[in-house]
Amino acid sequence: KKNTTKFQKSLEEIERIYTFSEVTQVGNLCFLTGQISKNHQTGKIAEVGIETETAQVIKNIEIVLKTHNIPLKYDVRCTLILSDIEDFSKMNAVYTPFFVDNLTARTTFTANLVVGAKIEIEVNAAKK
Repeated sequence: KKNTTKFQKSLEEIERIYTFSEVTQVGNLCFLTGQISKNHQTGKIAEVGIETETAQVIKNIEIVLKTHNIPLKYDVRCTLILSDIEDFSKMNAVYTPFFVDNLTARTTFTANLVVGAKIEIEVNAAKK
């Protein structure tokens, strides 16, 4: 069976101007664009602090997955990008409770992030 590739733009009007897909689906695998802590209602970054930003990023991931009918439990891999590796333990304390039943493969590294974000998370999920 040949895999079909679907490029799915955001359902949010403001996000449609970007030159990338919110989700790319190949067969049953879904690759989400990295999410930062931008609140989708206000367009602003979450209050400064890795804990607050991590919680908002995961909320954003849940919103994107739900929009495309993919439960968070289908997440199979996360790539976490931190602006400062010293934030790792604080980030992990917020991140871990969301992934108790589905221990995803995970990579974490540091980089300079857009708009002063402290964290970005990229997700791959296997849709059933």
